[in-house]
Amino acid sequence: MTKEVDWLELWRELVSRKLHPETESLVQKYRAHGQKHNERPDSLLDFVLKKIDPEDTAVDIGAGTGRWTIPLARKTRNVTAIEPVSGMVAMLKENLDYANIKNVKILLQTWEDAALPVHDTAVCAHGMYGSPDLAEFVRKMERLARKGCYLAMRLPPADGILSELSLQIYGCRHDSPDAMIAYNALYTMGIDVNILVETSIVNWFNQTIEDAFIRAKRHLRIQMSDTTYDDLIHSTLKRRLNFSDGAYIWPDGMRSALLWWTPVH
Repeated sequence: MTKEVDWLELWRELVSRKLHPETESLVQKYRAHGQKHNERPDSLLDFVLKKIDPEDTAVDIGAGTGRWTIPLARKTRNVTAIEPVSGMVAMLKENLDYANIKNVKILLQTWEDAALPVHDTAVCAHGMYGSPDLAEFVRKMERLARKGCYLAMRLPPADGILSELSLQIYGCRHDSPDAMIAYNALYTMGIDVNILVETSIVNWFNQTIEDAFIRAKRHLRIQMSDTTYDDLIHSTLKRRLNFSDGAYIWPDGMRSALLWWTPVH
């Protein structure tokens, strides 16, 4: 008999397995990549903005530097931004000042610890990956949202290099928490979820095989000092990466999906 996948437990396992970057390194990375004042196009955010009304209130969970917070604040009456990393909060405040946004309240807390009143809309764009208890994360969103809950998260390709390697190394094609795990987990929780997937994908690339090797081990949460799977990773990369215009192109890439639903109270 086939054993049913416990999607909530799989989420928990992948969160606990993930190698989280040091907070200070993460903040420096955002600054180095010019995340200040960066409001790049986002079809998933645009969809959310069309769903909310000017008199609504919103809570942005894991607000980061404000890529969703600022557009939400421009559309709604006010926004509560939840962000647990002080360095990110500093950049968020700079970006709010730069955009002349005054209707955002910032809480320097995790979503699990935050105490706040009910809002109309709860959103979380890529801010849930470090939370092992997805069920409680989602149930709290439902308790504190009158009209809608929105989760934006990565959607890796099922036939990507990392999926292949993860399946061989861990027996599971999911190398980290993602939208498909969340969709199935919410389904088992009795939540009728809609899903919107970005139509385009930005493929990763590396200048050398060694850079690709380091990227693969990082995503697979394998310490560089652990050489157990080095031969497997090298051979898979050499077989599957495409070399074009002086760079190695991955079939894997950056694409996100939006899970959204109306909470039942």
